[in-house]
Amino acid sequence: MDRTRRRRFGQNFLDDSTAQMIAGDLPLLVGEAILEIGPGHGAMTTHLLTYGNPLTAVEIDLECVELLQKKFAHVPNFSIVNEDILKFDMDSWIGEHGKPWLTGNLPYNISTAIIANLMPLLHKTCGFMGMVQWEVAKRLCAVPHTSDYGSLSVWVSAHAESRILRKIGPEHFTPKPNVDSATILLTPLDKPLEAAPEFFEFVQTCFSQKRKRITNCLAGTFEKSAVFAALASLEFSENTRAEELSPQQFLNLYNALNK
Repeated sequence: MDRTRRRRFGQNFLDDSTAQMIAGDLPLLVGEAILEIGPGHGAMTTHLLTYGNPLTAVEIDLECVELLQKKFAHVPNFSIVNEDILKFDMDSWIGEHGKPWLTGNLPYNISTAIIANLMPLLHKTCGFMGMVQWEVAKRLCAVPHTSDYGSLSVWVSAHAESRILRKIGPEHFTPKPNVDSATILLTPLDKPLEAAPEFFEFVQTCFSQKRKRITNCLAGTFEKSAVFAALASLEFSENTRAEELSPQQFLNLYNALNK
């Protein structure tokens, strides 16, 4: 595969032993469908198909699609869609497959966008287990009062319980990336945080100047006196920073400011 294509699609291909290990981490039950995002040359696909569960792969690169169509032509439970995962009608696919599992070795260049798009649909699935860049994994799974905690952490934790399963070095890929990777497990919450779409824009604004107080971050949106009053009503200090608040506390603050 040429370098231009790899760069365009953010492709790094797993070695077989690592792919087998990761596929084995998927807590799959008999009959549960699988959606694999970005199967590439089918390293994980090969091992996922050994479970006998129906598997749909979504792959943007036509060269990989043609390769996998030939490779798994004899497998009745395998199907592949040649489409950009960010344009794929995930909601409709999930509706046709009960409560499926989502998985994949996500392309580095769009992994954050993929995860962000999955979150509102996660409660309709068994969850997501797959690979992202190590730094992204830390942000996805971060908790308050840590340096990696940010608006993406809040978005994920509003919908899922998250944890890092494995850290995987660059030597397990071809070509070798310049970063470490990690597999993560995102399990849907029984009761996702219910909030207006504007709430998450509010959270992003709160993190827009991470080292500054929330009052300064919100200065362009709310009067400082209103932010002080809202913080006081929730028993927070005027010096509160975004990294200190849980998703529910962000929602409480948002509601206090939008009475």
